[in-house]
Amino acid sequence: MVIGPNVTGRSQLMDGNMISAAFAMYDGTAAFAGWTVIILFFVYQFMLLMKTRNLTLSWITGVFFVSLYITSSFVKTTAIPILFIILVFELGGILYFLIWK
Repeated sequence: MVIGPNVTGRSQLMDGNMISAAFAMYDGTAAFAGWTVIILFFVYQFMLLMKTRNLTLSWITGVFFVSLYITSSFVKTTAIPILFIILVFELGGILYFLIWK
């Protein structure tokens, strides 16, 4: 199979960077304009909250996710404040349930 010259992620694939090639394919400007990881974070947090009903678990896994995302090379700088705002709201909910309930 011959890969054409205009395939998204081809240069990363030819360099041997399979993760970067897959990320370029799914997160290119044609797909979600660089917001794929952020959308997955929203879906993951929502599903975890709906399934476990445990805000603390959601906050801890959210902190892990955000810290790994920020240290990666796939960072979209406009998304970092949005992720932190979500984590602040979750922490606020945890503190509300600890103090007033």
